[in-house]
Amino acid sequence: MTDPGAVRFDPTDSAFLYDPYPTYRMLRESSPLHWHAPWEALVVTRYRDVDRLLRDKRLGRVMDGVEKRPPNPAHEPFDRIQAGSLLEIEPPDHTRIKQVVHDVFTPKHVRALADRIETLARTQADALATAIAEAGQADVITTFAEPIPVTVIADLLGVPEADRHQLLPWSKAIIGMFEPERTPESEAAAVDAARDFSAYLRHLAEIKRREPGDDLISRMVYVQAEDGTRISEDEIVANGILFLNAGHEAVVNVLGNGMKALLTHEDQLALVRADRELVPTAVEEMMRFDTPLQFFERFVLEPFTFDADDGSTHTFEAGTKLALYYASANHDPAVFAEPTVFDVTRSPNPHLAFGLGLHYCIGAPLARLELGRSVNALLDRFPNLQLAQEDFTYVPKNVFRYLTELRVRA
Repeated sequence: MTDPGAVRFDPTDSAFLYDPYPTYRMLRESSPLHWHAPWEALVVTRYRDVDRLLRDKRLGRVMDGVEKRPPNPAHEPFDRIQAGSLLEIEPPDHTRIKQVVHDVFTPKHVRALADRIETLARTQADALATAIAEAGQADVITTFAEPIPVTVIADLLGVPEADRHQLLPWSKAIIGMFEPERTPESEAAAVDAARDFSAYLRHLAEIKRREPGDDLISRMVYVQAEDGTRISEDEIVANGILFLNAGHEAVVNVLGNGMKALLTHEDQLALVRADRELVPTAVEEMMRFDTPLQFFERFVLEPFTFDADDGSTHTFEAGTKLALYYASANHDPAVFAEPTVFDVTRSPNPHLAFGLGLHYCIGAPLARLELGRSVNALLDRFPNLQLAQEDFTYVPKNVFRYLTELRVRA
């Protein structure tokens, strides 16, 4: 492993937060398995290493039997929603819960949502057009992108329309806890949101027990009533929160980052306008080019030796934390020709934006459907859509990368 002191990796640096990709290139070339002491984590940046480690069952999110720091009692409401989440657990619990919710995310079920998503996308495109007409420009993210996935997930969960205004603030607060550079204030906000969202979903579950509907909360409540060993109330709550957070963040941030890429590459925009059959490959390239989920942490569950892509050999001790950088892997020239080029025709495009292995995103088919219909709706409604800003600001986070706004005009 390269001497950490020989390579500069400062994830708090403003230049890095604005554009991390030059740093990823440096790490891939000089220190592809890089120890970052402030995070007590090994930063992994080459595609083949990230790919293999994501698939390796000797890594996981739960460190049972591995010595670790005691939990912070003040974080109990947040820790409780993590304990039963599909994102955080391993088999057999992961398998047990996935079997309960799997039907909702099958391609067949997702296809049944196509008309609803189409209507949502076109409604929000009209709302964006109205906002532009009134002010000359508008923010694609808040006016168009955010309402679509929140509405879809709220429909899936069975959240009444009158309550949906609470979902987005809860989601934004909760994801702050996943950031390694979080503050006491962001931690407190995440804990408060976890407590409030949990209380709401318990109340909603009780309503669904009395008045079940055709939604995921009703399904989970029904399964629990039939056989309490298949899913608990805590797990119903934890996964309801997970589906909102993951479903919202993936779609909104791909649309924000991706539409910025499309609108700043006029030749690529022209290709997609001329041939709508390119929309699916354009969506995949949006996810690869500026990946919203920059990295995902895994823990070594048992000691093993790893032969890295650069020819070095590493011994991982149980409990070692690995930061597997999807965003860097998606720019690895060993896999992607000209990775810094935004190419809407890129195929194949084996990006890792949805992860791999056991924790591959269960909602990937739904996200792809939402993204495709959303891009088409924008192209249909706005034949001359242009950026209304030259400078861009990103929210100063490491795990999630997304713009503060993306202003456009027609």
